[in-house]
Amino acid sequence: MKIGILHLSDLHIQEDDLTNRIENLVKSVEYDIKQISHLYLVFSGDIVNFGRKSEFEKAKIFVVGLTDRLKEKWKLLNIKIVAVPGNHDCCFDNEKKTRKSILNDCKTDIIDEEDYFIDAMAVQSDFWDFTNEVTELSDRNLVSYKYEFRPHLDFKVTFHCYNTSWLTEINEKQGSLIIPENKFIENENGEYVISVFHHPVEWLSANTKRNNKQRFEEHLINSSNLVIYGHEHDKGNPKAVLQKNNNVVFCGGKAFDKNIITETGFCLYEIDLTDKSINIKTFNFDGETYLVETEDKHRIIEKVKREFILNKEFETKITELSIPLKHSKKPKLILSDIFVYPDLEPLLEEENYVAQYPNSSELIKQVKNENNVNILIEGADQSGKTSLLYVLYKRYYEMGLTPIYLRGKYCNETDVKKLVKKVLKEQYDSENVDLFFQLDKKVLLLDNFHKSSLNSKYKKRLVESFNNNFEVIIVTSDNTYSSKNVTEEATSFKDYFKYKLLPLGHEKRSELIEQWLLIGENKLTIQEEVILNTVKSRFNEINSLIGNRLMPSYPIFILTLLQSLDENLQNFSQTSYANIYLVLIKAGLIKEGIKDSVLTSLLNILKELAFYMYGKKKSPFNREDFDSFILEYSAKYFRHKSLTSDKILSVLCNSNILKYDDEYYTFSYKYIYYFLIAQKISTDIESYQDLIYNLCNNIHLEINANILIFLSHHSKAQILIDSIVFTSEIPFEKANPLTLSKDDTFVQFITEFTNEIKDEIIEDRNPKEEVKKELKKKDAIERRNRVDTDNDNEDGILPSEAIEMNQAFRTVKIIGQIVKNQSGDFEKEKLIKLVEAA
Repeated sequence: MKIGILHLSDLHIQEDDLTNRIENLVKSVEYDIKQISHLYLVFSGDIVNFGRKSEFEKAKIFVVGLTDRLKEKWKLLNIKIVAVPGNHDCCFDNEKKTRKSILNDCKTDIIDEEDYFIDAMAVQSDFWDFTNEVTELSDRNLVSYKYEFRPHLDFKVTFHCYNTSWLTEINEKQGSLIIPENKFIENENGEYVISVFHHPVEWLSANTKRNNKQRFEEHLINSSNLVIYGHEHDKGNPKAVLQKNNNVVFCGGKAFDKNIITETGFCLYEIDLTDKSINIKTFNFDGETYLVETEDKHRIIEKVKREFILNKEFETKITELSIPLKHSKKPKLILSDIFVYPDLEPLLEEENYVAQYPNSSELIKQVKNENNVNILIEGADQSGKTSLLYVLYKRYYEMGLTPIYLRGKYCNETDVKKLVKKVLKEQYDSENVDLFFQLDKKVLLLDNFHKSSLNSKYKKRLVESFNNNFEVIIVTSDNTYSSKNVTEEATSFKDYFKYKLLPLGHEKRSELIEQWLLIGENKLTIQEEVILNTVKSRFNEINSLIGNRLMPSYPIFILTLLQSLDENLQNFSQTSYANIYLVLIKAGLIKEGIKDSVLTSLLNILKELAFYMYGKKKSPFNREDFDSFILEYSAKYFRHKSLTSDKILSVLCNSNILKYDDEYYTFSYKYIYYFLIAQKISTDIESYQDLIYNLCNNIHLEINANILIFLSHHSKAQILIDSIVFTSEIPFEKANPLTLSKDDTFVQFITEFTNEIKDEIIEDRNPKEEVKKELKKKDAIERRNRVDTDNDNEDGILPSEAIEMNQAFRTVKIIGQIVKNQSGDFEKEKLIKLVEAA
């Protein structure tokens, strides 16, 4: 048994209804159609030329004339019609301004607002009237829809239709169109799927967050047997994409009508249900008759049902947020709301190597294009390693693969089959481990492998077993397995590409902030200029909070800070940045299961610990130093009975407030350390008069300047104000003030400078793109000039002039913080004095 598809594309009907070509067309396929029982007439867009009603009336004449002539020849032939719109099927005669205003807002991966589709497809109104009349479709204003037919009891054929023209503009550009992912049509088992649309995949945008072009192409490969489209007029040659269980043939149709008539034609697809094959003929018109130009035959490989379907509970686990973030405009956030792909730094030992910093999204292409991939990514706790693996897991699954996710702490044996069976049961609807190991491309995402309880010898054995059984392995770890280490298990990673997961640079930071600010916003009404300014403002605030690499800009910190800044906007009594660091500390402790009853006691211990170690100049400190502190602390304060020394250290390390390395403890992030010291001083500021004076006197040192900044948030005591004002005068004791006299050297310099630049031409540029370029440039400079951030004494060896400059700048910064954040708490006289000092 055979069925056929007559593919007509780009008819461009305008004045001529093209009925004069029907007889030649029917004659050219007469022999082939006698062999089939069912024929599907597929129109892949640009049926008419200007999308007008009068043109579609002529198109109906053509369709009726063609079907009548075919039935006249073969009375038993069952004919069905399928149609999708093209860009020429859109009528722009009376296009509304509202349509133009929403097009940019629709260029995103997922669109839920149905009103967008209705407004955007207003220009296709006459196409939908035509389609409702000549086909079996009764709906309209659709981005995707399907026709289902059963030509034989055991064979179902389904046409998945995609309206690639719903965002069409008069002068549309390649790469500007979108098919939202939530409009992709899934393949039901047992279907023979033919996907039909007008524009080739290359016309879809690769610039959306999730790369709409790539996602749509992957979807077609995973769901379709045959893909047919039009638009480019001179195509017609089929291209087969061969993948196991995913064989699909892409075929672009020739234009049925264009200026040079000898370049026009059509395609006929003959599907043999007996031998499961498809024969594709491309016909070309020579001015009098249609002749076969090319002929290709392909096997039909049925889309096999996935043996492993993702478990809904596990899917929820990898899409939900593991941190308790709240957003005022969306009650429940998911990972994709706030995820940006971090950059990676290659860990290579070659000399003179110019480092490239690939985006971690490249791991998607790499796994797609390469048969074997072995990658090790090192990163600190809370750097976002697990979130990255969750996002990659989802993408690999959507690509048709069957990834498995395994935590290092559960790697407590070397039997790979047992480990895989356990996670299959958790992640999929089947635990058939033997079937899993028969898959062609097995993907393992191994998270925090350094937390495995196996010893070095057995860790090596397990990794080697993974290497032998998986084609794709992505491992995350701390720096245990970097190339500098020579432990036994580290040698089993010798052939892996090794990367370091980087904190978010300027560009990524800005991207994350923009994402956060756009959550819950109405894309129809939000102004780009407003969002750009808000992103810039938040970006500057975040930068001042995380400092110059004193706290890594990992997503968890930035998001916690963003949440805190949002909350402070609604609570004007807490405008101090100091509160935000308290939020960071509390978030870490609560995540470790510390309850309110214990939290207050632990926060006090933390504050006293920081000040004790600062006073003793014990940073880093060892266990003996800590035990001495606890002894003194317990004599002075009540300590909750559950807070044993071991428990305190364990909780502080697990919450990443402290880090432990080679028998020594340090505060993970210096800003938190400075914050805690300042918090302690502020509790009894009068008794620390000498200390404050010393801090001000040595304000050029990073630690002193930052303690004073936090102290200015904690306290508005007169002693602090007096010390800062006094300090502001020190650098200028011997300096001559500038004047506004025309003879002043500085005034002369400024005059010359403005004369030089006043005739500069300001180019017309896209503000968003310019900001992005600038941020990229900053990232490049920062990476090139990366310095050792642990060097506390760098300021101490500066020349005296530089020390004085540092004193001046840092004093002004502290005064600025006080005036900005606490102006409502001070008398006018004090404020004027502070501003004069600045």
